[in-house]
Amino acid sequence: MMKSIKYLLALVVLGLALVIYISWTPDIPHEELAEKYATGASDFIDLPSGARAHFRMQGNAEGRAILLLHGSNSSLHTWEGWVDALETDYFVVTVDLPGHGLTGATPADDYTYGGMVAFVDEFATALNLKSFVLGGNSMGGGVTLAYAIEHGDKLSGIVLVDTAGVNPPENTRIPVKRPKAFELAGHWYSDWILENITPRSIVEEGLKTSIVDHSLINDTMVDRYWELARHPGNRRATGLRFAWYRDAGRQDLDVAQIKVPTLILWGEEDSLIPLEVGQILAERIGGARLVTFPNIGHIPMEEIPAISATAVRNFVASLDRR
Repeated sequence: MMKSIKYLLALVVLGLALVIYISWTPDIPHEELAEKYATGASDFIDLPSGARAHFRMQGNAEGRAILLLHGSNSSLHTWEGWVDALETDYFVVTVDLPGHGLTGATPADDYTYGGMVAFVDEFATALNLKSFVLGGNSMGGGVTLAYAIEHGDKLSGIVLVDTAGVNPPENTRIPVKRPKAFELAGHWYSDWILENITPRSIVEEGLKTSIVDHSLINDTMVDRYWELARHPGNRRATGLRFAWYRDAGRQDLDVAQIKVPTLILWGEEDSLIPLEVGQILAERIGGARLVTFPNIGHIPMEEIPAISATAVRNFVASLDRR
């Protein structure tokens, strides 16, 4: 009997080892990723804190500056559709936030809103951006809100795209549905696995949760998200960020403090951060304008770049008229 149990345990261990071996997805070296994704206008800047930021400056250097912040587990590439639509008139700056894209982990190792705000302020100062428009999607929108609360005097306006920072009410029209990776990240029992085993399928599932029209999801998009997630340090940073979010990051930001002109854009079919959050933000931020898009999910700038960018163009033009 004992001999049979030992054989069974040995088979289980061998089977588990085989599964880990087959599923193992190691980090991809920075140089390899940079060769593929630091293309076109991409550049790097060393900041005083020791962080090395990957960014792009594109468009009309004489126009108003617009700095855009991507969402969780994304990268600056998510904004290229908006860059194409806005670059004739505006100076569009995009950057990979700490723990994301080709910026990767930072010496501060702080992936909270506070750490992100410090990074954005350091980056904007290094580029000498003044009276700029700050925009963000999802997590980047939460950072935008936090930055506007702390540094509103440096901004001419903010653009919020399906943004975090305020909790949804209990009963939303569309039930909240987060990607599996988001549900697993930030737990002691799953972070080691996610840091070493990140199936391409879990990335594809996340995109299908975020985007309504699945025909927009192609191999190039999935590979970009999957490969950049495996930049050295990014998966560990994701675990730290979600652990903070679950521990202390759930409290609503005091957005009523925000006094700068605000445009809020929302996909009506967003199941990650439902439309009701956008409505709450519109109520709490004085003078904010809410624009919604039917049949669109969590990342309108990738789903309908030209249409969503038109709303941004009109908003920034109104700031110029002021």
